[in-house]
Amino acid sequence: MLFHDCVPHRPERLPHNHLAGKRIAENGYGYFDQQAREYVITRPDTPTPWINYLGAGRYGGIISNTGGGYSFDRDPRNRRVSRYRYNAIPADQPGRYVYLRDQDTGEFWSATWQPVRAETDSYECRHGAAYTRITTQRAGIQAETLYFVPPTPQDDPCPAELWVLRLRNTSDRVRTIRTFSYVEFGFFDAVTDQQNLDWAGHIVGSSYDERVRAIVVGVRFKPTVSFFGADREPIGYDGDREAFVGRCGDLADPVVVSRGESTNVGSPRGNSIGSLCHEVTLAPGEDVSITYVMGVTEQPAAIGEVTRRYRDPSAVDAAFTALKADWDAYLSVMTVETPDPDTNAMLNFWNPVQCRTTMYWSRFVSAYETGLGRGMGTRDSGQDTLGTMHAVPDHARRMLTKIWELQFADGHTWHQFYPLTGQGGPGHSVEFPEWPQWYSDDHLWLVIAVCAYLRETGDYDYLDQVVPYCDGGEDTVWGHMLRAVRFTVDHRGPHGLPRAGFSDWDDTHNVDHGSGLAESVWCGMQFCRATLDAAELADHLGRTRDADALRAGYREMADAVNTSAWDGAWYARSFDDDGKPIGVASESVHRINLNPQTWSVFADVAPRDRAESAMGSVKRHLSTPYGVALLWPPYDGGDPRVQGTATFPPGAKENGGIFCHANTWVIIAAVMLGWTDEAYAFYRQTLPLARTDADRFAVEPYVYCQNICGPTHPQFGMGRNAWLTGTAAWTYVAGTQWLLGIRPTYTGLRVAPGIPTGWDGYTATRVFRGTAYDITVRREGPGTSASLTVDGLPLDGDIVPLPAPGTARVSVDVIMR
Repeated sequence: MLFHDCVPHRPERLPHNHLAGKRIAENGYGYFDQQAREYVITRPDTPTPWINYLGAGRYGGIISNTGGGYSFDRDPRNRRVSRYRYNAIPADQPGRYVYLRDQDTGEFWSATWQPVRAETDSYECRHGAAYTRITTQRAGIQAETLYFVPPTPQDDPCPAELWVLRLRNTSDRVRTIRTFSYVEFGFFDAVTDQQNLDWAGHIVGSSYDERVRAIVVGVRFKPTVSFFGADREPIGYDGDREAFVGRCGDLADPVVVSRGESTNVGSPRGNSIGSLCHEVTLAPGEDVSITYVMGVTEQPAAIGEVTRRYRDPSAVDAAFTALKADWDAYLSVMTVETPDPDTNAMLNFWNPVQCRTTMYWSRFVSAYETGLGRGMGTRDSGQDTLGTMHAVPDHARRMLTKIWELQFADGHTWHQFYPLTGQGGPGHSVEFPEWPQWYSDDHLWLVIAVCAYLRETGDYDYLDQVVPYCDGGEDTVWGHMLRAVRFTVDHRGPHGLPRAGFSDWDDTHNVDHGSGLAESVWCGMQFCRATLDAAELADHLGRTRDADALRAGYREMADAVNTSAWDGAWYARSFDDDGKPIGVASESVHRINLNPQTWSVFADVAPRDRAESAMGSVKRHLSTPYGVALLWPPYDGGDPRVQGTATFPPGAKENGGIFCHANTWVIIAAVMLGWTDEAYAFYRQTLPLARTDADRFAVEPYVYCQNICGPTHPQFGMGRNAWLTGTAAWTYVAGTQWLLGIRPTYTGLRVAPGIPTGWDGYTATRVFRGTAYDITVRREGPGTSASLTVDGLPLDGDIVPLPAPGTARVSVDVIMR
């Protein structure tokens, strides 16, 4: 027993918190400010760059706690605005910088610590919802820089971001400060910019346009230009990186800042930058602001309008107020108050913020994904809608429609796509042309997601929307869903299970090497979940024939799983090219895999005794203090049966690492079995705010990461690949719909709490189909049974019926005994 029977701890009863104390989750590098709804970083030298996202799915970018990062418009590969160097030394450069130079002493430093990295008297970074504010103090000068993208229409011809620098003289003497901004531009095609240095270096140039007070960057053969301006006339500028840093120089000690004089030249070729120099004189206690504007457009004439707009401080304030109002509206759709402040902070703020971010960018661009080759994932974006459709259903509908357009007429889909061009692609399978060029799970996620969207919205007309197939022809959305189901039915292997394709949800589980015989047990369970969901929908709409066919498909697949894949204490993971099982007790490695155990419950495949045995095996063999490992024991060296998984060292990612996305299904399965204390403990194991060991965890402690190094890895407990992960949406679903038990249905809102015995209850407000449900749960006994009262009247069952049209609020009281 590798993990020494690491059964989750059952907590004692906790009192309600009610924002008792402003700070929570302190870890030596920062804390969460509950009242401001900001994660506050108090040291610049975080174990990894702790980033945030700017923008709302069109123009935006990533920004670290010291100003590192870059910007792009809609597509970080095909429409890159500024540059960033991944995995480089110095780390986390370049970015959005402002140098400050004391004209009396010649001393200079950075307003965001990077890139000079001079010692500061104080430092603070506050990451909020789509904005970041970095404040430093050095030598009697306080510098606060606010970064955000003003909300504008999606068809805005000139989207832009703002850097609002505020300087304050905290000393007792008059100070003269020169500021030098710095951002590095490149060619809009980021792949060409990084790989064809000769051509890209010749074609991109920059110049200063006095009419708009901005440095303008572009090429001669396209109208697209980037720009960088300010709200006041500069005393100098630089558009050439080499001239700015100097020969053999770097960003820590650029020659222009060192000598205090700009060159006032652009860049005819080479590396273009945006550096504007301003000089301010401050009396003691006086402050001054400079607003920088950076953006991209195909209409250069529009630049002047944008730069002039933000010369007015009231316009800047109004833009920031509009940004916060948009996020307030999004976050207000569901609010909770539980006895656990970490859970409150995640479910009320960071988890939905992360869900919206993954909805915008899938897995395309982060501190780990370079925004170059991967694009947005079909399966990823489908799942991402699950965490946002309660708050932004229109966005979810548009995304689902876009993905359905990637489906082939035979029912499978492209694995990924690029948001700007809409071009689909097969993903990693293209590297192995002899293997299947489709994934066995992609299309089924879309069925699950559409059913979830309709339970949330009741927008049944969506099923009649006609959407084209990517290889010709068209069908209704319902027709697309049935084609997705049919593809799996038509592609089954010797045991009647779905063929594995290139892989299923686990991209590295490559068991079909051209035989067409390898099968995925887990995908069979996913098929069961998808067909049950679709059958329930068909029943609700009176489509009896479709409902009967879907349930027949479910029963046939569930029988195949239980007949061929049960190994005595848990379910096998798959069957290889030769029909031999993987993930069974007789193996020396990969004896047990997490996903079939959780999905045997979630997909209603396993009889009760098998479900409890499978989940008990998860607790005994896979659970660790930092989460549940994906498999055990891990591979140690290449293995021809599974290929990709075995390329990782033991304990890394899919090879015995803690894959946080899969941990969400452990929570759901535990609640479904009535194991509510265990479910909450599983939830806490991967809760980022609960990780106060920042040096071990390394990644951002306010959002979920994709994976954590497992117990066989020398860096056990270290997180990797934060922000863009399916963990975000599925943890939000697990937390709100299963632990709290607030789940949409076709006929009303189900309230079936799965809270731990240590909680005395919770309160929540959930907006569902235009009505706000005020929910109060009180525990009067240790059990999981609940009785509901709705607007003072007892309810038979746990589904609160839809109220009369126009009803503003409904009161729901729940007693648990």
